[in-house]
Amino acid sequence: MLWLREKPLDLRRVRLMGVLNLTPDSFSDGGRYLEPEKALERARQMVAEGADLLDLGAESTRPGAEPVPVEEEKRRLLPVLEAVLSLGVPVSVDTRKPEVAEEALKMGAHLLNDVTGLRDERMLALAARYGVPAVVMHMPVPDPKTMMDHAHYQDVVAEVKAFLQAQAEKALRAGVPQVVLDPGFGFGKLLEHNLALLRRLEEVVALGHPVLVGLSRKRTIGELTGVERPEERVQGSVAAHLYAVAKGARLLRVHDVRAHKEALRVWEALEG
Repeated sequence: MLWLREKPLDLRRVRLMGVLNLTPDSFSDGGRYLEPEKALERARQMVAEGADLLDLGAESTRPGAEPVPVEEEKRRLLPVLEAVLSLGVPVSVDTRKPEVAEEALKMGAHLLNDVTGLRDERMLALAARYGVPAVVMHMPVPDPKTMMDHAHYQDVVAEVKAFLQAQAEKALRAGVPQVVLDPGFGFGKLLEHNLALLRRLEEVVALGHPVLVGLSRKRTIGELTGVERPEERVQGSVAAHLYAVAKGARLLRVHDVRAHKEALRVWEALEG
């Protein structure tokens, strides 16, 4: 069970986290949901299609992305967060800035999703103070702009595991009630690294915390399928995510909720 404030999420079933990017420059759907009305409409659509929670982000963390000032990130995020919270589904906030995280948690966000892996102790303190779980994601350095310059590993699975375990233990010691582990597919990782992590995902699952996988529409899917346009990488994304589920992933971060929901229904029926 993942306790999202007053909203427990039973992880005996795989759960879908719908992606809502409030950015002009995200790799897949940047610019589509900048207006609060469009963002809320998209949120409603994903919930109707079966999203169990929504992940709101107002700063692109694609490779090479420029950082967004704190006040600009708040301007994009907070009005949409307020509207989306009214839908009654748990909401995750994707931010690496404590100032943004604090405002979001104060408003009622249910989960803190920090792509830098909770390296900033202020993020730990906030999740502990507000009693919300936090996603610990692996990225070799805490800066998306330069992360691909550091895509060098002796054993990517061992190194990612060691980082996630250390950060998870640090978070729990700081009073964070629960952690979710995310190997960080595509964050400072080449195709070979992503494939190794996916093939050996059960080693991350064995650390004993829920595992979140986010390969939706990513470059890895394009490299494997030859599909250039991110929004057309739906089938490849579903295939990769079902493989992750077979390896023990319990949460999938996805753009295309309906396609994943239908695939999971078939998967669950076959698995009994």
